[in-house]
Amino acid sequence: MDPWDHIRKAVADNRSGSVQVAHRAALGFESLTTRRDVMRASRALLRAHPAMAALWRLCAAALEGQEEAAAYAEQLASATTAAADATRWVITKRKTVVLTHSSSGSVVRALERVRGKVSLVMCTASIPGGEGRALARRLETAGFETSVIPDAGIARACEEADVALVGADAVTDEGVVNKVGTAILALGAREAEIGCYAIAATGKLVPSEFWRPEASPAYESTPLELFDAVITERGAKRPGYVRRAAARLELPEKLLGISI
Repeated sequence: MDPWDHIRKAVADNRSGSVQVAHRAALGFESLTTRRDVMRASRALLRAHPAMAALWRLCAAALEGQEEAAAYAEQLASATTAAADATRWVITKRKTVVLTHSSSGSVVRALERVRGKVSLVMCTASIPGGEGRALARRLETAGFETSVIPDAGIARACEEADVALVGADAVTDEGVVNKVGTAILALGAREAEIGCYAIAATGKLVPSEFWRPEASPAYESTPLELFDAVITERGAKRPGYVRRAAARLELPEKLLGISI
């Protein structure tokens, strides 16, 4: 397949998670031989998916070389699986009721690994888009009992849940970037005194200057302090650890200069 076909499909993909989109984009980068083409592809990808840290990190790796881009995509996939496995240290008791927002592949993988301990998954409708309904159907097909709640009912749902679990398109030194409504869920979880966790491999960490809220109106950054931890491939990490790790990262100024 022409490398630009992979790039174009990644650009147009509005249904898959960031790991899948990054994998497809990496296939395209494998055959791009000039820095000019890499920058052209990066510009298209980041304009289409400005909230996806996986693409910022992938494009940075691609500027270093084809092998680096492929290695990053592989590492991200394996780390995402490991992060899902680490959720078993958070969901430990039987008959746990889980509340989630939007639709995250990482959350699905995590729930599959603790299937025997989950009695119900409450999915917010997640308007606009309504992907929470699709997530509920997906989980039902996988054998979970689910319910769909309106976004306006998040506070009450927190009172009925044992834990809130979300994915993340990016994690910066300031917050967890996810679908609009995540902040309400995190605040509701704190008020109800239940655990609130984001699942994100360290490959989704980026410095806060790479988060462009004006380019991503359907997403928001929820302060790290509202989460008990971010579950990574290295285990559940407290906000302070995550903040320092994200702040230490350096990405090429060429990418930061891309006009979104």
